[in-house]
Formats: sequence, structure tokens, C-alpha cells
Amino acid sequence: MLIIRRRVGERIVIGSNIEVTVASATKKMVRLAIQAPKGIPVLRGEVHDAVVAANVAASEGMIELEFIDDSSDGEDEASEESHDSD
Repeated sequence: MLIIRRRVGERIVIGSNIEVTVASATKKMVRLAIQAPKGIPVLRGEVHDAVVAANVAASEGMIELEFIDDSSDGEDEASEESHDSD
């Protein structure tokens, strides 16, 4: 791990296309401005960890999916519908 001291307004460049700038700092909090290409996800650590955990659980078959039957006949069978995502 690399530890670097930066002041407000100073930046760190990662590769040739990611810039991290210290936007503000107090004794308890630092605000960072991150500029990266659209194709590179920028996530908070806890969000990244939750996504990784969900992917691991899904790959191990530990996630139960519940399908809702919208038919009017009242049967409890799972229905398969495809939904277009925007």
C-alpha cells in the first residue's frame, strides 16, 4: 500500500487517465474528487465489498430467487418473464 500526504487542491494521478484530487479536509473527514473514464467503476469500499459478496454468494448458489406470479388464475407456480432494462 502506498501512503501519500496531499493538501487540499493537490492531486494524485493513477495511470494516465485517473485523477484523485483532495477537495477538502477536516480532522475527521477528507473529500476526494475522482475523475475517471466512464468505463471504470468508482465505488466506495463498502459498496464494492457488498457487490463482491453478492457475486460470490450467487456463484455458490446461496441466493434464493423469488418469482412472483402475476397471472390471475391464483396458482403458486413460478412464472418466467423477460424484462427489458434501459
